[in-house]
Amino acid sequence: MRTHTILSFALVITAFLCWNGCTSSRVIKNTRVPEITIDESGTVFFNKERMKPGKIVSAVKAAGFERTQEVTILIPDNPDRAVMGTVSAELVRGGYTRTIFVKKRKASAVVPKETK
Repeated sequence: MRTHTILSFALVITAFLCWNGCTSSRVIKNTRVPEITIDESGTVFFNKERMKPGKIVSAVKAAGFERTQEVTILIPDNPDRAVMGTVSAELVRGGYTRTIFVKKRKASAVVPKETK
């Protein structure tokens, strides 16, 4: 019973850490990663602030991110491809060529019952 409790607790902590890391800016080799989010309606956010097209690059630059840094763009399961293209093109024109589109990741685990 004790092993089951410890395993359950470890899985909860692991799931929390995975969820938290996938939804926020993160640290990779001591560099922050800016995160742009495109929601279901096609609205673009940078660091939780709504952005209009044409303002994304200036916001990323104002936040202190360099052109050599990776820019993560979080998209919904059914993204608006036109908005994705617009955001990507704007970043490329601004010199940010390391853009990555990602979807929300979900962690799940199966805990087998202890057999005797």
